[in-house]
Amino acid sequence: MSYAIEITRTGGPEVLTKVPCDTPQPGVGEVLIRNHAGAVNFIDTIIRRGEMPEGMMPALPHVPGVEGAGIVEAVGDGVTGFVIGDHVAWMGPIGAGGYGTHSVIRAPYVTKIDDLDFNLAASIPVNAMTAYHILVNLGDAAAGKSVLVHAAAGGVGTMIQHIAKHLDMTVIASVSSEKVDYAKAQGADHVIDYKSEDVTARVMDVTEGKGVDLTLNPISGETLKSDLEALAPLGTAVIFGFLAGPPAGTFAEDLAKHFQKSVAVRVSDIYTYFGNRPDAFSTDMAAVFDFLRLGVLRPQITTLPITEAAEAHRRLEAGETTGKLVLSID
Repeated sequence: MSYAIEITRTGGPEVLTKVPCDTPQPGVGEVLIRNHAGAVNFIDTIIRRGEMPEGMMPALPHVPGVEGAGIVEAVGDGVTGFVIGDHVAWMGPIGAGGYGTHSVIRAPYVTKIDDLDFNLAASIPVNAMTAYHILVNLGDAAAGKSVLVHAAAGGVGTMIQHIAKHLDMTVIASVSSEKVDYAKAQGADHVIDYKSEDVTARVMDVTEGKGVDLTLNPISGETLKSDLEALAPLGTAVIFGFLAGPPAGTFAEDLAKHFQKSVAVRVSDIYTYFGNRPDAFSTDMAAVFDFLRLGVLRPQITTLPITEAAEAHRRLEAGETTGKLVLSID
């Protein structure tokens, strides 16, 4: 039987409802996957509350879930490289239906996982692809370079640390007091408690006054100003979230005063890469799963049955989770 967890109306976690549904069929270039696991992301809770930006809210009822793992049940015309029975992981757009038994996904966004655990594999695509893209593709990561990772104990921050250390970079992690030990355990060379320390001053101290080559920042707000102070000449700041609101400041007051350092500021939404470079995205996702097999990536997951999706949302919104929440689909 095919079923899904739907958002039937906006509201609290209780609006998530299990419903029967028809099994979809793949079109040209698509793969039908019988999901065995789907991961939970903050965007799922934002949609559930009806708080998406204007023009981005999907129609209701809506099945959340933009990443998962399972077994190929059918392939559409023009698909090569996949056969029925393959174990795969996938990442999809809003509406991909990861909180359900079946998803139809375009082939470039599906990757084979061989005998990897489905729950573990489902936790990887969004966080690890975001980390890899901003670190390697946008940040020009390389051995000997340094990176300041904000929110380093979060899902993306954890993946950034793992990949950066694998690439022999110096990692400076910024976290809250209670997460200092966690960041150290992920391999950070230096950990800054942003609640009790001046982040810029500590960065300049540990880099002996040079500054960092790269900052990766999902916070924004006032933190971009301090990132600009902390950047080394020719350094780059990448903003990939707005947890504290849009970046504060102006070009004239904040960026222009660092003109002689020739710094760069970039913004990144992983779906820009997803939508405009499907072949490159596919290659990178295969590389990310190679990192998982090699033990470079060490995700922490908490698994709940799909029938407890409401509890998963409650935990996520209450800040009670460490690592990734995954829904197991029987």
